[in-house]
Amino acid sequence: MPKVSVGTFNVENLFMRYKLLDNERGSRIPKPVDPDKFIEEGGHINMLGFTLEDFGLISRTARKNTGKVILENDADVVGLQEVENMEALKQFNRKYLKKAFGEEVLIDANDPRLIDVALVSKLPIVHARSHQFDCLEVDIQVSAQKTLTLYVNHFKSKIGGGEDRREKQATRVAEIVQDRFGKNLKGGDFVVLGDLNSGPDAEELQPLLGLKGLENVIQRIADDTKRWTHFFAPKKETEQLDYILFSPTLTAKNPGGVPAIERRGLSDASLSVYPGPRFPGVGPDGTEASDHCGVFMTLNV
Repeated sequence: MPKVSVGTFNVENLFMRYKLLDNERGSRIPKPVDPDKFIEEGGHINMLGFTLEDFGLISRTARKNTGKVILENDADVVGLQEVENMEALKQFNRKYLKKAFGEEVLIDANDPRLIDVALVSKLPIVHARSHQFDCLEVDIQVSAQKTLTLYVNHFKSKIGGGEDRREKQATRVAEIVQDRFGKNLKGGDFVVLGDLNSGPDAEELQPLLGLKGLENVIQRIADDTKRWTHFFAPKKETEQLDYILFSPTLTAKNPGGVPAIERRGLSDASLSVYPGPRFPGVGPDGTEASDHCGVFMTLNV
């Protein structure tokens, strides 16, 4: 039975923004760019540049630590949240993931903050479908006979409440899964994963989490005080916001084992709730990999 390691990680503002270059690229004699003239008379693309490092709110150190969370867990397939666009994803893979993943897919979603869901894979992507307002559906070729379907999600944040929106998203994702795999969910192997932005007991998530046979594998962690995946620094609060949900067929093939919750990327602000080891270079605020923990699990398919 083939094995595959899957993960989910909210990489927190994997943004890139245009900036006005000091000099026009491609010119034999570099010319200073006058921003006022650029605006008044118009400019062209050669005067603009954009890289991950141009988004000043996230340091290069933090980005390196974001990459460590993924690399240290050696996953075959990872669903990502808060990725601005495909170019940001490609640069992240190239610069911070050491080109570990040969396959990349992203959908331009409906979030007004221009943050999208994405997936990187070491295994071939044989099918991808954009449910633009809800989730990203991807089929991975695990072996000649086996495929695994992943549904990558990022539900509405808790800023401003958002319960109604999260309930609609949970309902729609449940419908998408049932449309393909049947009402009993036993039509194949699939994983629903991502940042659902509410805890497992939240009423708005029950249209999805309450589906019979869909297993929240984080619940396999015996100590319920160690199931959290997100640290909210202002209030020093923790909660499970990130999920890996198994289909009934995957649960049957994987009766044992628990997921790994990667906390070594959290800043020292979380020492009161996680006093354990950090990656080298992780310390005060601004060096953390993310405010979320990556969740990883190896499974039989």
